[in-house]
Amino acid sequence: MGRTIYAEEHLRAYLASLAKPDGYVMGLILGQSAGQRDYIVHLAKTPPPLTKNVVEETLISSATLEEQDTVNTYIKSVKDIPISWVADHAKHVTKMLPGGMWVLGIFLVGPEDILDNTNNVQKLKSVLNAIYKTLSWNNKHLCGNNQDEKIILSFNSITQKYICKSTDVTKDNILKPADWKFQERATKWHQLEALIDFDRLYLIAADKNPETFKKQLQNILTSVADLIDSSLVVIEGEVGAPDDALETICKRKKNSKECKNKKSNNNNSLQVSLYIPCEQSDANSCIKVTSCSASIRLIGQLVSRTFLHQKASIAEANMAVKQDIVRSLGSRLEMHWDSLIEEESGSPEENITLHEPPRRVLIALPENKVTLSDYLFPGEGPQEALLSLQELLDLEVQESQVQKEVELQADPTEFYCQSDVNNKPLDSGTDATRSNRQISVYQITVCLTGLSIALIILIIAVLVHQLFTI
Repeated sequence: MGRTIYAEEHLRAYLASLAKPDGYVMGLILGQSAGQRDYIVHLAKTPPPLTKNVVEETLISSATLEEQDTVNTYIKSVKDIPISWVADHAKHVTKMLPGGMWVLGIFLVGPEDILDNTNNVQKLKSVLNAIYKTLSWNNKHLCGNNQDEKIILSFNSITQKYICKSTDVTKDNILKPADWKFQERATKWHQLEALIDFDRLYLIAADKNPETFKKQLQNILTSVADLIDSSLVVIEGEVGAPDDALETICKRKKNSKECKNKKSNNNNSLQVSLYIPCEQSDANSCIKVTSCSASIRLIGQLVSRTFLHQKASIAEANMAVKQDIVRSLGSRLEMHWDSLIEEESGSPEENITLHEPPRRVLIALPENKVTLSDYLFPGEGPQEALLSLQELLDLEVQESQVQKEVELQADPTEFYCQSDVNNKPLDSGTDATRSNRQISVYQITVCLTGLSIALIILIIAVLVHQLFTI
């Protein structure tokens, strides 16, 4: 039995709006996969390649976007599809998806039944292979691939007919029938909320070969990913069996007295906590002292928001939450190290530096409550998020729709004050220790002097008393 794909009716109208009389428009299919069923949340048109060579991550101004729209609005033929450009688009879009959602495949709108042509099919398979490889090799912490089977949707812009196929990109690449269903009724989603506190110290060993700051951050990301993967996920205070339906927790929450007494709009969301296992230590093991040249402290709060389809299991929910945390942290660290111009140099005393990766903002899709993410560097505002949404997701939203207060910006003064306290010298030869010693010696001298004076006064009093007695 083939795959069944559920999409909302408004997406059919979106495909029809992309129709060109003599050209093709390609895009990505975004959604959630559950066994042999897929739930589509959005179709994102791939922007046309820039006419000039530009570096990755370049911000495109509105003027440049207008120039693209007039000069290069669509693809002239299927063979002209820029494979690497589409794969790069998939990587950037994956960073914006919540955990548990992926780039499930591609769609192509054109003036013909595209899958009837063998050359067209081979080209589309090459696109899917490039997407799969990019999401697998580029950064595994983006959690870019959930399965090997991807889908292709062909939409005839003249007849308005569509056909969907699926193919395994790692095996024979044979096209298999898939049932794409447009439905009027919107898909119901369970919303899961989590707040993750980070405060961990990572030491850089002095005897290791020097590593770039990027490599150090990659090592930290791997360590955090392993830690999150081993953690216990608790939903609304419950640890359910993996095969239990998430809906059962939702029903218990709705029927609880606490929820009946609340009239907030947050009752549809489930609160999630993560419990990280304690590190076991052997009491008989010897203490090892390691010489370190530097340290990196990862501190702050990460907000996680994920969405699960109405028939999701506890296991799917646990996986989605963990994916969202790792994907979000991995996305912003990758953006951060790509933004660094040069490595710091100098002595450790001169290099107590605050690195603030971009913070997360959320944007709800217009037709459902699923939120996608964007990341803003310090000093950036919602306008930058609107540009990313237009370019990468083909979405037109208002600035007021950007939930920009989900994560707060760091306070540099608080960090440096804390660093000053934590980094006070403890060496016996430092000025601070000498001052402490001087204070201690002064206090002891004062005490001894006081005792001596008291003793002298006591002796004089005894002698005077004896003389007057005689």
